[in-house]
Amino acid sequence: MTAEFEGKHPAGLVGTHVHFLDPVSVNTRVWHLGYQDVMAIGALFTSGRINVDRVVALAGPAASNPRLLRTRMGASTDELLHDELEGDEVRAISGSVLSGRRASEWGSFMGRYDTQLSLLPESRERPFMGWLMPGRDRFSKINVFLSSLLKPSSYKFNTSQNGSARAMVPIGNYEEVMPLDILPTQLLRALLVRDTDSAQALGATELDEEDLALLTFVDVGKYDFGPHLRASLDIIEREG
Repeated sequence: MTAEFEGKHPAGLVGTHVHFLDPVSVNTRVWHLGYQDVMAIGALFTSGRINVDRVVALAGPAASNPRLLRTRMGASTDELLHDELEGDEVRAISGSVLSGRRASEWGSFMGRYDTQLSLLPESRERPFMGWLMPGRDRFSKINVFLSSLLKPSSYKFNTSQNGSARAMVPIGNYEEVMPLDILPTQLLRALLVRDTDSAQALGATELDEEDLALLTFVDVGKYDFGPHLRASLDIIEREG
């Protein structure tokens, strides 16, 4: 059987594919394999050698020359980024900007399953009363800035969260970015309070951190839902 997915992110996520093709649960498992791993397995059988070559995307607003790079599994990000940064202070992320991890200090290497190296300008400024500004070039999912009318072709993203942590406010923005057939608001609330019984009933066991990355991005409360999902899954596994 073959299936095709098209559209915007997260149409390309494994979690999206599994959800619609063969949903998992506590008692069922589904295996997946990336295309570069398929090529590596083929090379192993034809040459008798383990192929650790990988093609990764160098991308992001702080990349001076975005492109595809041929490198090796677990490559040093410090070496990959030599003369590749645009700006004085840049955050390197192994993986997607939505669900990757910071590639610095002890973690200055590409993750085992990462095929993207993302670069974002580091932002340490907090504009005074920035929420009152018209925001001609600022992104907002809930259309609180002038950019919702002007609709610029691109936005200058950085590492700023545009505000401090606050209470979770369900205003319908989770449902707009969640393509899976689940109730995101109820699920997120269950994850935050560690209600693992409700979380299982709402589909937590078929999700991974990257499946909640867009929900984190649009959350006005600044919650990072990935770690909350992982903590709940660990409890479910430990307690059965």
